[in-house]
Amino acid sequence: MAFDYTVATEKSIEQSITDLTAALKEGGFGVLGILDFQALLKQKGVELGREYRLLEVCNPKAAKEALDKDPKVGLLLPCTIAIYVDGSITRISLLRPSMLLNLIPESKLTNLGAEAEQKLKAAIDKTR
Repeated sequence: MAFDYTVATEKSIEQSITDLTAALKEGGFGVLGILDFQALLKQKGVELGREYRLLEVCNPKAAKEALDKDPKVGLLLPCTIAIYVDGSITRISLLRPSMLLNLIPESKLTNLGAEAEQKLKAAIDKTR
């Protein structure tokens, strides 16, 4: 099973971020921050040959529930969604929470991860 859920869109990165932010809000998620890898690496003298943004997203209620069950799960938070240019195509890629939670033995968070993943995938599908 793949660790990611990736879709293609004809939208620009900027439009994808705008639309995804709105769709995430409908599902109870917010964007905590956006990392512009191309700009960050350029500041360090490294050229990245593509636009690449990483959105850090969180559902506060789900995060609290997860942290209450296992404080170490904070190492896996927040959820991340990459939006990048691949050739001439913009891709939106989710690191699947269900795959991350499989890293925790005897996790009591399987249902929570599956629910979060379903909502995140729905927001991505609405954005594409």
